[in-house]
Amino acid sequence: MKKIILSLFCLYTFVVAKVDMNKPVSFEESLKISADVMNKSLPIMVDSELRHDKVETKETTMTFKFTLVHFTKEEMDADKLKALMEADIKEGICSDEDSRIMLQRGMKVVYDYSDKNKKHIARFDYDAKACGLTINLAMMKENM
Repeated sequence: MKKIILSLFCLYTFVVAKVDMNKPVSFEESLKISADVMNKSLPIMVDSELRHDKVETKETTMTFKFTLVHFTKEEMDADKLKALMEADIKEGICSDEDSRIMLQRGMKVVYDYSDKNKKHIARFDYDAKACGLTINLAMMKENM
């Protein structure tokens, strides 16, 4: 999971750098462009149980959509799933330098999990505060 997070944010950094060289774009637009680029290589199996389906953006929120391909919501205990996964997801997002920079600029990251029948199971939301970071207000104003 951590490798995916790192590669997604490395891709984001590359895309933004490339876009910024061509013309200025808003922070929200750069997130949308990054999501569009990532979606070209999705869906992809993360492992034998988990598929990364797509990336969506809305304003400064980037949502990563996943499917647990062998389970139904009724077979899963959402609380157990959250307990098992939350620490790893948070660690991956909050420890990655690129992620930290983007969170400080005002980005929110959401990991959204569904079952094989597309029924929602769990959602994990992270922002700068969730990672113990302060938001750089000057950078946020610059991005708006």
